[in-house]
Amino acid sequence: MTRKPLRLRAAPCAGLALLAACAATHGGGALEPRFVAVHNAFAAVGLAQVGPIHEGMLSEGREVRVPLDLAAGCTAVAAVGGDGLRDVDATLLDAQGRPVAHDTTNEPQALLRVCVDAADGYVLVVKAASGSGPWVVATWQGGGTGDGSPASGGATAQRGRDADGTCDAPLPLAAGTVTGSTAHGEHENAGSCDASDSRELVYQLDVAQRERVSIEVEAKFDSVLYVRRDDCTDPSAEVDCNDDAPDRTHSRVERVLEPGRYFVFVDGYSHDTGSFKMTVATTYVVALADECRRAPALAPGSSVSGTTAAMGNDVQASCGDSAEGADAPWRMDLATRSRLRVVEHSDAVTPVVHMRRACADEQSEVACGEGGASAGDAAMTGLFDAGGYTVFADAHERDATGQYTLHADVAPPAGTGTPGDGCGDAVLLGADPNVAGDTFWARDDVGSTCSGSGAADVVYRLDVPRRSRVVASLQAEEAPHVLALSRRCGDRSSEVACGRELDEVVAPGSYYVTVDGAAEDAFGRFVLAWSVEDLSAQSRACVSVPALVDGAAVTGTTSGMGDKFSVSCAGGDGAATGPDRVYAISVPRRSRVQLALTASGFDAALAIRKNCVDATGGAKAAEVACEAEGDPGQRDVIDKTLEAGTYWVVVDGQSPNDQGPFTLEYRVVR
Repeated sequence: MTRKPLRLRAAPCAGLALLAACAATHGGGALEPRFVAVHNAFAAVGLAQVGPIHEGMLSEGREVRVPLDLAAGCTAVAAVGGDGLRDVDATLLDAQGRPVAHDTTNEPQALLRVCVDAADGYVLVVKAASGSGPWVVATWQGGGTGDGSPASGGATAQRGRDADGTCDAPLPLAAGTVTGSTAHGEHENAGSCDASDSRELVYQLDVAQRERVSIEVEAKFDSVLYVRRDDCTDPSAEVDCNDDAPDRTHSRVERVLEPGRYFVFVDGYSHDTGSFKMTVATTYVVALADECRRAPALAPGSSVSGTTAAMGNDVQASCGDSAEGADAPWRMDLATRSRLRVVEHSDAVTPVVHMRRACADEQSEVACGEGGASAGDAAMTGLFDAGGYTVFADAHERDATGQYTLHADVAPPAGTGTPGDGCGDAVLLGADPNVAGDTFWARDDVGSTCSGSGAADVVYRLDVPRRSRVVASLQAEEAPHVLALSRRCGDRSSEVACGRELDEVVAPGSYYVTVDGAAEDAFGRFVLAWSVEDLSAQSRACVSVPALVDGAAVTGTTSGMGDKFSVSCAGGDGAATGPDRVYAISVPRRSRVQLALTASGFDAALAIRKNCVDATGGAKAAEVACEAEGDPGQRDVIDKTLEAGTYWVVVDGQSPNDQGPFTLEYRVVR
């Protein structure tokens, strides 16, 4: 199949005066104002249109190649689309077909500027990335004499001298791609993110409307990029600064900028200079007042998805480090006073979700959440009166954007009931040491001495066959909870302990662990981490314990002895230690004692305990001292002053596989 060639015409007009006639050949009048705006902007910085004006028609997805003869020096190239062309891409190729410059914006015009040492022939590839319609290509020369160059005619340079890349005469900059070199710049400025004694080039970026501006530098040296507003020479006017993103030859700044004049500095780390390519992309960002007016509805019980890619950082919050990311508002209406949970999930940003009574009033915030029960979640829960609210999907990191989902749950203030809600359907704690639960739907059926009045609760049953140490904590939760351990469910007089964590030694029997809200409005998902450590083997080991003699050394082995004790300086985060041996020492009066353990074949640990058998608080509560060297053969030494009494010395392995022979020396230093 032979494709019909695209129509390409070099217009007989070489200047703006004949542009109307060129545009009229396509029957359109919308192309002319856009081209005139670009032409006037270039003229304002001292550029003059040179060469013919090329024009034609393009269908979406098609491209055309326009031959251009460029003179030595800097040339600005504009490919401007008319009615129907929503996104024009342009790439300039040299005589060998290699890309020299490329426009990456999503705009109906593509604006480039290149500097060449000698006249040569080039080809501009113009593509209709979105939409179909007429286009015009033209070139301009003049203006700046430095190595840098303006990306488009959207900026205006200070009049009175040619733009040379200094604060007195910055190079104009706008959306598009610019190439340059800092080798001939001046050293007058430095950014806050890195000390610099290098030369820099200064560009001026005029922002006419609220925009998200992305500036990226790809350099052949260690580049530093920073932006100032209004006052080019004032370091305190800095808006942002970046070095090494993601590596030493790249720097990137992305911010939502309000209308105004900005100065962009391409600098180098230390004394580094060289050539670079800088790409500027802009996206219009709606003002908060307009976002509030058109905020979509988040219905109770529903899930929605969205992105903050086109949003600004318009609102801050009381949590999440003030929530400096881009934010998206959603309208929420509650018909009656209700429990409410809103969860924001995002894999792109660190989410923060918060809610206001009035969308634009920062003083009207009623809730804020930055953590949740799952990775990538931020949950906000509470009791709220009937009325209208605004929920914001937000993020921790400054100006961070990305995809997110919001899910809203609503329940009556007293709850509706859930498995494990009462003593009769208490959930049995089985083999899983991490149990996920949810008090959002639960009622206040049990309660505890340290919970809030009317707080929702969930009950678990724990069967303890032998004397054991019970440990429990909450690893993740959407709202603050407390834990209670009781012998009889619902009977506060049988309560063993109540608090944020449990660590108790209990006799055999059935017990109840209650996860309770810390307050009436505290409910949500949680992960309960729990363990039961059988102390019967420890008790047997403590019945007959060999004594250490002052000034003597004993030899022994931990191989095959079983893991009866834990020591605080080994087996981190509750992990098991190795097999162990226990000895007793008697201190008749307050004395300084020394213990030295040598184990040549395994990583050993040495501890002194004031109780042989674990009591409430476990090993940490029982221990007086603990030492564990990292390498086999190294001596573990404890030098400690002890009050009169009996103590127990534990020789342990740092991990379950650490076991073997050892020598233990003991002496009292008078």
